[in-house]
Parts: sequence; C-alpha cells; structure tokens
Amino acid sequence: MKKIAMISTGGTIAMQADASGLADSALGARKLLELANIERTDITFVEMEYINIPSPHIQIQDLVTLKELIEKAVHEEKVDGVVVTHGTDTLQETAYFLDLTVDVNVPVVVTGAQRNSSLPMSDAALNIVDSVLVASDDRAANIGVLVVFGSEIIPARDVIKEHKTAITTFRAIDFGHIGHVNNGRCIWARKPLIHDHYKIGENIASLKVPIIPSYIGQDSAAIRYAIQDNVDGLIIEGFGAGHVPQNMIPGLQEAIEKDIPIILTSRSRKGSMLTDTYGFIGSETYLRKMGVIFGEDLTPDKLRLKLLLLLSNNFTLEQIKHAFEHNFYN
Repeated sequence: MKKIAMISTGGTIAMQADASGLADSALGARKLLELANIERTDITFVEMEYINIPSPHIQIQDLVTLKELIEKAVHEEKVDGVVVTHGTDTLQETAYFLDLTVDVNVPVVVTGAQRNSSLPMSDAALNIVDSVLVASDDRAANIGVLVVFGSEIIPARDVIKEHKTAITTFRAIDFGHIGHVNNGRCIWARKPLIHDHYKIGENIASLKVPIIPSYIGQDSAAIRYAIQDNVDGLIIEGFGAGHVPQNMIPGLQEAIEKDIPIILTSRSRKGSMLTDTYGFIGSETYLRKMGVIFGEDLTPDKLRLKLLLLLSNNFTLEQIKHAFEHNFYN
C-alpha cells in the first residue's frame, strides 16, 4: 500500500468558472482527487490544502513554506510520494526551487492544467492521475523533482513552459523527457545526471536579483538603476551564444566593480554557450574576461532562483561561479 501526499496550491487546475463565466480558484486537494476519480485500492492519500491562489501571486516565502510542507509530509506523515498541484505560469520556477532544496528520498511530482475543469476536454484529471502514478513509482525517487504533464515525465531542471495555451506546453527543449505514462504504467528512458542541492538561508525572501533583457538599442540604464537599488545580483538575458550590446558594457563593469555577481544566459533557448569564439565588445569571450558568470542552459527565472539560494548561503563570487559553471567548463 502506497501513501501519497496531495498538496494543492491553486492555479488553473484548481479553478472553475463562476456565474460570470470567468475561472477562479475553487478546488483544494480533496476536490481535485474527487475530480481525478482515482480508483486504486493500493494507494491512500494525505490531503494537504496549502494555498489556493493564481500562480503569478506566489512569492519566495511561499516556496520556502511549500518545501517545508513536503518534508513534513515525508518525515511525519510517512508518505511514499508527493504530488503538488500548481498553476502553470510559474510551475517551472516552483518545481526547480523544490528540486534545489527539498531533502527527501521519495518521488516529488509537480503538475497542473492548461484548461480548468469547467472546460470541455480539461487536462486536469489526466495530469493528476499520471502524477499519482509517477509519485507511487519507486524508480522516481532520488532523481530530483519531476514535472508530469501531458503524460510526459520531465526533470524540473530542464522543464520549460513552451506554449501559452496548449495542453502539451511543458517540454525539456534540449534533452527531452525522461519517461512517460502509458496504459497505466511508467515507462522510463533515462536518468538526469545534474542535480544540485542547497540549504535555504534565512534572508532569501529579502534578496534582490532582477532579470535584465538584451535587445537592439539596450544600454546600461537598467543595470545602473539596479545598482542604485542595491541589488544583490543580476541575471542578464543576452543574445545567441552569450553576447550583449556594447552599450551594456559600462553598466556591467560598474556592477562587477561593486562585486555584484552577474549571471548570463541567452534568449535563445536551445544549445550551449560559446566561450572562445568571438572577440568583439560584448562577446562571450569579452564578458568572461570581465568576470561575468555563465548560466549555460538554464532559463533566466531558474538562474535567479539558484542565485538567490547561493546568496542566502553567503557564497563568495568564486563559489557562485563554480556552482554555475563546474558542470560545463574546466
């Protein structure tokens, strides 16, 4: 007999249309399980209704509390797996934060829905059923937090919301899903090799790490404003394989001189960064020589969460650089 914790946090999966025809938060863990209509005599559930809000409203402190709730379910309720239901707008961030911080030896699955249960062909019930199946599979333990969506199993580190409304929105763009659910079974293809883990510092919710994009004509104004606002770190979303406009360089230099860690990623989602190919001002070679740290394949939102954790643990610049680059560069 497997015992699975069902933790609800709101989002589209928990929404139903009211008299106005607009969807809003309505369902908690118990109602979601009733919606899924899981008829299994070998699985029991611990229902935990944490919050019921749209996922754009979630704050860092909410993620800290969710992490603690998952660990409480495992250590005190003795569950064999955990399913977290969540809104899709920020699902990839919550899943990755949990992947970096949760310390349990049972499967942890995050899922949601693109269509609320008032709509025809809602994906809510199927995603819950699939997620429960994965969370009750021993092979899903100790490989990090997983996202189960559209019957695919995706590592939290890799998952990206790719489409605004499609029910197959979540993808691991570079490396693909690691398994899928079919005919009531989990079919596994591989295990992820990269899995980082960090403690959460007490000041994490007060740290400031903005994300600054690159575009034609971008300059140093946003960076200088961030410096004046006493930010603790910066995430820069550059071009291509690691480039930024030359007019951003003065601002980046000012941040580096103030020992503000700068993590670079690219708005191009597939592929790896270059390191020693181009030499122009703002190129990847130029930025690395300046002291910019490369975030490699992670999206800006995930880089921000990881940097917040590192800063909350008082990592030095050298330790931060190692944490982001050691899997990719010598």
